[in-house]
Amino acid sequence: MTYIIYDFETTGRSARFDQILQAGFISYDNDFKLLNKLNLRSRINPDVVPSINALRVNRLKVSDILNEKKSSYEMIQEILKFISKYKKIFFVGFNSINFDEEFLRQALWENFVFPYLTNSNGNNRGDVFNFVTMIHAFRESSVNVERNDEGKLTFKLESLAKANYFDSKNAHDAIADVEVTMQLLELLAKKNNDLFRIFVKNSQSKNVEESINQSDLFTLHNYMFSSHRIYLVKKLIKHPVYKNQFIGFDLKYDTNQLVDLEEGDLREIYKNKSFFRKIKLNKQPSILDKSYAMSKQPYSNFSSAEIELKCKQLNSQKFLNNLQKILEKESMDLLDNQSQEIKFEEETIYSKNLNYKDSIVMGDFHNEPWDKKWYFAERFNDQRLRFFAAKHIYRNFPDQIPKKVFFHLHKKISERITSLDKSVFTTLPAAMEEADNLSLEIEEKGSDFQLKEQLDQYNIYINFLNDYYNEQNPKPVKFDSTLSKKLFG
Repeated sequence: MTYIIYDFETTGRSARFDQILQAGFISYDNDFKLLNKLNLRSRINPDVVPSINALRVNRLKVSDILNEKKSSYEMIQEILKFISKYKKIFFVGFNSINFDEEFLRQALWENFVFPYLTNSNGNNRGDVFNFVTMIHAFRESSVNVERNDEGKLTFKLESLAKANYFDSKNAHDAIADVEVTMQLLELLAKKNNDLFRIFVKNSQSKNVEESINQSDLFTLHNYMFSSHRIYLVKKLIKHPVYKNQFIGFDLKYDTNQLVDLEEGDLREIYKNKSFFRKIKLNKQPSILDKSYAMSKQPYSNFSSAEIELKCKQLNSQKFLNNLQKILEKESMDLLDNQSQEIKFEEETIYSKNLNYKDSIVMGDFHNEPWDKKWYFAERFNDQRLRFFAAKHIYRNFPDQIPKKVFFHLHKKISERITSLDKSVFTTLPAAMEEADNLSLEIEEKGSDFQLKEQLDQYNIYINFLNDYYNEQNPKPVKFDSTLSKKLFG
């Protein structure tokens, strides 16, 4: 198995609407020996309004991301080339399953590439954040963790690097964060080989499901709200709708009266989620042997007979049948709400599968010259893919798209990013507010020249975007070094 450690720096926190600006990938063999490195940067896309706070963290000026040689599309192609060199890859990142991986999936999908590379074709993935917190929960002396001014544990990568004597001077640079992540993983894996095997095992959904089914009673660890959460969990049922989820019960709670409740009364109890634990098989949950939780309070206070009785009660068929009905109703309501909430094509990655014909067209799309891509894209049956094709050309060669399509898409983007409504992505009004807040901070606290320059460029760029997307008869603009020179000299 090959390890690929990766990290992204982005324009913001929304995987569906922001974009990757920096990508760092490093491959290692089973002995943690370096194989290869990939360090990429890309230009910003015209439909993305970057967050000044994201640029501040990443120490990037707008001119930097306009002057880059590679487009976001070319970056994705380079990433795919790098990955294709290896088979049976263990993808690893820090806080990656909920952040970096979602950015990768979205970027692949919008660029007509199969999005689930990290957990298909023999590949699997893990999150070092899960590993570090699990180690600290059960073997605290194996890893140094700082506390903040409020006395709370700090599991930020930069802080962990400092506490464990790694070089983190280039924190929030993608390739530097990858190197620190690998150092941390190697250190903890060698010190805690048994827990590392559990970490690797939990990285595959089928293994997690197997562990739950075999043991019936297990330890679940989460790190939430600045504290470790350790549960002794009794497996109840597999979710009737979401096949990648199990529902368990936290055995610190009383079961005597619970199992005899009617469906309506149980539904009210279920709303208090503390009783029940939802385990998502594909999110690398920290599942361990029951002994880990049973050594901790309050579970260590229970006798074997008490635990056995609770488990027996929870096997009540009436209770399990009622729970299944509740879960079915909840998921139907959730699906209805989600469908109503989806406003944009970018948010539909998990809502609808692609048909076989469209998947073939997706592959062939890349081989078409830019002036032919739109006419080829008209073969898509799925309207989402036609939208992505138009946006794809709009981003890279806007003069190669039919004028009617250009104006339609430009107007659609304009309505989106100039909106005064609160959005999951950065709009121009939100960007202006961010910039004003940072300006006030600089006035009050002072700042270095670099931050002031960042803000000055950001304001110029936001004003340009505002003008561009409010034009009545806009002309195609390529967002590259030419635009950078025009805006910043």
